[in-house]
Amino acid sequence: MANERYVELVTKENCPLCESGAETLVRATSKHNIAIREIDIHSDDDIYDRYSTRVPVVLAPNGSVIDEGKLSQAKLTPALLRLKVSG
Repeated sequence: MANERYVELVTKENCPLCESGAETLVRATSKHNIAIREIDIHSDDDIYDRYSTRVPVVLAPNGSVIDEGKLSQAKLTPALLRLKVSG
């Protein structure tokens, strides 16, 4: 688990943009063997305060934002490649 490469997907229920973004992220991560840890926006007050108007949000393991809103394969791929190399 310590060497597992992953990203976090901050999302919420009943959010079509989140559902579409999750599908885009699954396609992108499957090519690079990177896991997705899904976080519901309502699970933590700090997460809610930080990302409530920005979901879906993809976070790197260090907490930096990789992409948000309408997720883009073009934006995700370079970030995922960097994770794969550094992992």
